[in-house]
Amino acid sequence: MASSLPSPVLRHVAMLPFMAKGHTIPLLHLARVLLLRGLASAVTFLATPRDAPFVRAGAPGAAVVELPFPSSTAGPQSTDELPSGSSFLDVVSAATGSAMGLSRGTIVNSFHELESLYIDKWNREMPLNKMWPVGPLCLASEPVRTLDSDIADWLDSRLAMNRPVLYVAFGSQADLSRAQLEEIATGLDRSDLDFIWVVRSRWFNGEEPFQGRFRGRGKVVQGFINQLGILGHQAIKGFFSHCGWNSVMESISMGVPILTYPIAAEQKLNAKFVVDVVEVGIRIWPSKRGDSGPASEQQLVSSDDVETLARELILGEGGKRAAAKASELADAARAAVETSGSSFETLELMLHEVCEIGRPEAKE
Repeated sequence: MASSLPSPVLRHVAMLPFMAKGHTIPLLHLARVLLLRGLASAVTFLATPRDAPFVRAGAPGAAVVELPFPSSTAGPQSTDELPSGSSFLDVVSAATGSAMGLSRGTIVNSFHELESLYIDKWNREMPLNKMWPVGPLCLASEPVRTLDSDIADWLDSRLAMNRPVLYVAFGSQADLSRAQLEEIATGLDRSDLDFIWVVRSRWFNGEEPFQGRFRGRGKVVQGFINQLGILGHQAIKGFFSHCGWNSVMESISMGVPILTYPIAAEQKLNAKFVVDVVEVGIRIWPSKRGDSGPASEQQLVSSDDVETLARELILGEGGKRAAAKASELADAARAAVETSGSSFETLELMLHEVCEIGRPEAKE
């Protein structure tokens, strides 16, 4: 066990987060864990000038080195500034390399109790490139969960009226057509549920999104919010999500069941894991073709399905079963990051191996 050995201390840890807030946040959590537990003497982030303030605010005690990217000050320096998801690959190709092929291991924002089958199999078959589950990092680092007063007051009012709230957010990189946005909006409106929906301004070309369409039942928020603070509020009883892994981990950590709507990248695998493996969610599938223009070539999630499955998640038997499983996993997640928990111990074991790599006898 790691606790039987003196805790190793890394002299200096450098972190280069992918240039999107949802990808940066777990590394901010990891930096805080390393510093709070005295496992690293120093942590330095490499960030673009426009991402640097967010990094500094999220990881007090860590240094930040600003590396302009790209060289033109007018160009995008994070995925938030991309005009659309079609530009996403340009950022990926500029920011990634052959790190996986050269690595001696992978730190995973997960915990052994959640994925023991896959973690154990990987480590048996890839002993020189181990997987180290050290999460959920959102719990391990004691992050701030403060909400803007406007959002906090709205959620508090719903809790006081015993009206469960559905949280709706599809990440910072999703491109949703106007036809798909309309289907979601119509389904949410018809569901008679209270909901808070985080939208991106680029989806609306500068227009005011929905302009009071939902009256008091639906609250629409633009831009970045404290998602962990939202999910941790007692009024929130479900999450309509794109299933980015950070969102999945935060939802499980807070014991909130998920209505899964994967959009890109590995999100379909995440959604299958959420629904079929750990059973903390319900899947919504595209079932409708758009009427005209580019949307006519897309399969859309229909308003009828949004209405039906949102209600099932919050009020139905399927949602109750998913919520019960989510609550069980939330308990396991908290135990994993506590002293002597699986993730707490794994982090120290990983550091011991990292320190051993540089020792002369380890190279012989």
